[in-house]
Amino acid sequence: MSTAPVHQAVIEKVRARDLSWNFIIPFTIVHLGCFAAVWTGVSWQTLTAAVVLYSLRMFGITAGYHRLYSHRSYHIPSKALRCVMWFLATSSAQRHVRWWASHHRHHHRHSDTNHDLHAPGVVGTLWAHMGWQYHATAAAWDDRSLRDFNKAFPELRTIDRFAWASPLVLVGLCTALWGAEGAAVAFCWSTVANWHVTFTINSLNHVWGTRQFDTPDTSKNNLLLALLSFGEGWHNNHHAFQSSCRQGHTWWQIDLTWMILKVGERLGLVTKMRNPPARAMAAWGKS
Repeated sequence: MSTAPVHQAVIEKVRARDLSWNFIIPFTIVHLGCFAAVWTGVSWQTLTAAVVLYSLRMFGITAGYHRLYSHRSYHIPSKALRCVMWFLATSSAQRHVRWWASHHRHHHRHSDTNHDLHAPGVVGTLWAHMGWQYHATAAAWDDRSLRDFNKAFPELRTIDRFAWASPLVLVGLCTALWGAEGAAVAFCWSTVANWHVTFTINSLNHVWGTRQFDTPDTSKNNLLLALLSFGEGWHNNHHAFQSSCRQGHTWWQIDLTWMILKVGERLGLVTKMRNPPARAMAAWGKS
């Protein structure tokens, strides 16, 4: 992955050949597909399915892409269960696990600097929100930053190459169950919602909120984004203690992903959950 500085002048002069069209075209189609609901109608069945699919895939993004793969803040001993988590994550159509984890680790190394591909203070909020990942500079990923993956997640060597199939399986299932309405409402609505809530963590969570910890970046905590993203909105907490599986540090900082994983831990499905250090809790007690 290139670590060349990102300059505003480059963004202002984006040319068609600089874009990753194999990602932009599906991105556009799914957004347009949402409007098909004007003709198909919206039933309680497909609307309920959209909410369920949003929730399942948001958990896959937060517990899978982010806390399991990018930070390894907990472990799933069962390879079969890890494959289920992989499917939930990749069905959100945010590319394969290694791409996602590589870019996220790069973000933490260079957060809010000219080397960060989605630093809103450098490239602007809209580019940080979604523009960066459809530019050719984001298409590459750094395999060297994932040297721990082969031992921790050996199944990825086989299944990650088929990440493109997960959303296709899901849209096919929605279409088989509810026809065009299922594709438009259950799949497209939930997919677009997953995308933009995830993207806000890169954009709005570095612009809007409060800071408890003096991190060398602009990360902030935001209750609304935390609720929508199942806990990811406690972003300043996360940047302060990146290896912690728990991102909501107090009883009122609702972290739904962590709560679900704690249930999994009690059932023996999840192990090695990392918690924030005692000084993190003490910092909140002094606030």
